[in-house]
Amino acid sequence: MMETSYSYTTVIVEPDGASRISVHLHPDQTMSVLCSEGRRRAQISFSHARADVIITPTNPEAPTAEDLKTARQLAELFGRYAVEVERLHALKVASVPGESAA
Repeated sequence: MMETSYSYTTVIVEPDGASRISVHLHPDQTMSVLCSEGRRRAQISFSHARADVIITPTNPEAPTAEDLKTARQLAELFGRYAVEVERLHALKVASVPGESAA
């Protein structure tokens, strides 16, 4: 079965006016992730299927200690995400005869 990559955004507005926005990225090789080094501002951006997500500190040119804490937490969680993807991929490969782990 071939899986299709896509991205979508959901906007929910409650009767009281409260709103929630969710962006779901289901990437493939066309996803772009950029994070420049040595510039005057810190940011990372993800672009896929006309969905763009940019993460920056509150003040990208002068991050606070709290911004640093948040950046470290994001790095830890992305690391955990990579480990989970690897684990689930390995389970799939082990269950399909002839499948390669590449």
